[in-house]
Amino acid sequence: MSGAARRAIVIGGGPIGLLCASLLAARGISCVVLDGRSLDEARRDARLLALSRGTWELLAPLLGAELPPRAAIREVHVSSAGDFGATRIAASDFDGADLGATVLYGDLLAALAAHVAGQPAIEVRRPATAAQVRQRADAVDVLLGDGTVLTAELAVHAEGQAAADADDAPAASSDDWALLADVRLRPLRAAVPAGAAFERFTRSGPLALLPTPRSLGAGTGPVFSLVWCMRGAEAQRRSALTDGPLLAELQVELGSRIGEVTAIGPRRAMPLAQRRRRQLNHHRVVALGNAAQTLHPVAGQGFNLGARDCFTLADALAGVAAVPDALACYARRRTADRATIGALTGSLPALFASRFAPLAVARGLGLALLDTAAPLRRQLAQLLMFGVRS
Repeated sequence: MSGAARRAIVIGGGPIGLLCASLLAARGISCVVLDGRSLDEARRDARLLALSRGTWELLAPLLGAELPPRAAIREVHVSSAGDFGATRIAASDFDGADLGATVLYGDLLAALAAHVAGQPAIEVRRPATAAQVRQRADAVDVLLGDGTVLTAELAVHAEGQAAADADDAPAASSDDWALLADVRLRPLRAAVPAGAAFERFTRSGPLALLPTPRSLGAGTGPVFSLVWCMRGAEAQRRSALTDGPLLAELQVELGSRIGEVTAIGPRRAMPLAQRRRRQLNHHRVVALGNAAQTLHPVAGQGFNLGARDCFTLADALAGVAAVPDALACYARRRTADRATIGALTGSLPALFASRFAPLAVARGLGLALLDTAAPLRRQLAQLLMFGVRS
């Protein structure tokens, strides 16, 4: 079957599923996108996504004027509670170019949905669920919840958390949770530079403050999106606190290096299931994004890894004639990036949570070394912005 006649079924109509369909259509592969939510329901998702510079550079030519509102990330301050070292990764390390940006999930989804709506090669079905995927030698059949059967050359799983298949890597602790909210900060310095982000490692888990396109009522001082990682019982307890006691506990963990948190908005606690699918492809079925791996949110790498999955899959299908061979090529090309980023995000929380004194000294020395050794700092930033290039 020629590239122009190929057809894919993308299961999942979130940003990763729509991005995948857009890239496949641009390479002559028509797509049917299935999503269990209506577009209005999906657009109400209030999550904040951290996009690396590499991901933004991949999206910009695709979306053009449809790019969503963003808050630029210009510098990242990294510190560890109780340790002497700290470091700052800044745009000045890269000739002034932004390190990345944050966007609201709903805004990015709306931008990708508008782009997809103008592509004749893409059909989106909402709400529609895939009840079963059946493989044949030369095709896949996807049985929908309403009994309809769709047939295509391949099926792409691009929805939700990585499945707990028998060949999956073991899941990380199921007791990892995060408390999410928007907060207002009174900086320690006269002003926090526009685009500043903070990654604060504590003994109970990482705590991140990210610039956000959202506002937070009346008041002065910059607004940040808080991602505060902790054990499940603590997340549930803290999510039920009133503002005053919660702000007091947050301030203790944040310390005095950054400033005073003066206000907090609505919050929610969510579990952080971490899983990585060992086998991405099986004949004519392939997984990407959160269906392939779900990561700890430290360093904000989840969406970026999924975006690179999409681009690699599209390139592999465009360059290899037989679909099973193309999917195997995709899986091979994603091995190093997935393993490296997964190991990094999986190990950092435990590394910085340890109270072992020699390790604490090593952490401080490591952060101090990063702050003084510009080449090493740039290498780390390059990894976080662009991943391991295949």
